Amino acid sequence: MLSVRVTGLRRRLGSAEVLSGVDLAVEAGTLYCLVGPSGSGKTTLLKILAGQSESDGGLVLLGGKDLKALDPRDRATAMVFQNYALFPHLTALENVAFGLEALGLTESAIRTHALEALTAVGAEAWAMRRPQELSGGQQQRIALARALAAKPKLLLLDEPLSNLDAAARIELRDRLRALVRSQGLTVICVLHDQKDALAMADQLGVMRQGKIIQSGAPIDVYRRPVDSWTATFLGSANLFPGTVVHAAAGEFIASTALGEVRGALSQPAQPPAVGATLVVCIRPECLHLDAMAPDENAFAGKVTDSLFQGDLAVHRFTTPAGLVLQVAELNPRQRLGSKATVYAWAEPEDVVGLVK
Repeated sequence: MLSVRVTGLRRRLGSAEVLSGVDLAVEAGTLYCLVGPSGSGKTTLLKILAGQSESDGGLVLLGGKDLKALDPRDRATAMVFQNYALFPHLTALENVAFGLEALGLTESAIRTHALEALTAVGAEAWAMRRPQELSGGQQQRIALARALAAKPKLLLLDEPLSNLDAAARIELRDRLRALVRSQGLTVICVLHDQKDALAMADQLGVMRQGKIIQSGAPIDVYRRPVDSWTATFLGSANLFPGTVVHAAAGEFIASTALGEVRGALSQPAQPPAVGATLVVCIRPECLHLDAMAPDENAFAGKVTDSLFQGDLAVHRFTTPAGLVLQVAELNPRQRLGSKATVYAWAEPEDVVGLVK
C-alpha cells in the first residue's frame, strides 16, 4: 500500500495555472474521492501522480519517496482513463492480460490474473468479446480490470462511473469499496457526481481553481462546508446573511431577517467577532415543518409551491418577510393550498455559520 503526500503542487499549461498549490494527504488503504467543476485540475493531478505529466513546482511523495526519483514503472501505480484506451483488435481478456508478462508471470498465471480481475469487476462473461462489441459501461469495466490485474498499490481512476446506468453504477461503486477493503488498495478517484462521491469515499476532497479547498470525511465536508460555494456545490442549501451576536465554543448566535438563529460554526477554530457578518447555511432536509413553533430556530410562513417526488417533496416555504426557504420533506403531506401558518424549524447542530 502507498500513502500519498502532495505539498504546494503547481502546473502550468501555457498561460493558465492549472494547479496552483495543491496540498493533499491520502493514507494507505484509503478510497479518496475528488470532486470539483470542469477545469479545476483534477485530471492533471492524477496524471502527475501516474508519472504521465510533469509538475512545475511542489513535492509529491509516494510511500515516502519523491515521485521525481521514481521511474513510472517503479511506482506501483495504475491509472484508468476516461477514454478506456482499449486495443480494438484484442478480446477483453487479452486487453486485461496485456503487459502482464513484464511482471515475470507464466502464461498460465497471466490468464489467471486477468480472469480474476475481470471477475472482480463483474465482467467475466465478456472475456472473449472485443471492445467494439461492448457498451461504453462494459468497456469501462474492462479498463478497470486491466488496471487491477497489474496488482497496483495505488490506483488512479478518472471518472470510472461516468458511462454506467444507475444500477450498474451502484454495483461498481460497491465493488470498488469492497476491493479497497479486501486488497488494501489506496485509490484516488475523480468523480463528477457528488452523490456518488459522498456514498463511495472514505475521504472526500473538493477542488476549485487548481486547489483542494476542503478535505475530510464525506459527512463532515457535507455538513460543515468551508464556504458558500462548497455548500451549494455538494447539494442544495438555504443561505442567508446574519450578524454575529455571540460566538464561542464552536457555536454562534446571529441576528437575521428571520430573527435570531443559533447554530454551529463551520470553522470553530476561527470564531467571528461580535458584529461580524456571516452566512447562515441550512440544508433543505434539515428543516422540519410543524404547526407548533419550537423555542429556537423556528420561522413562520406558508408553503407556496411544492415539487412532489414520491418518497419526498421539496417545498417552497415563504416567510412574511419574503425570504424563501427550500424544505425537503420525507413521507410528504399535502401542504400546498393550506391557509394555515406553519413553522419551518431546524436543530442548532444542523444550522451552520460560514464566515467566508
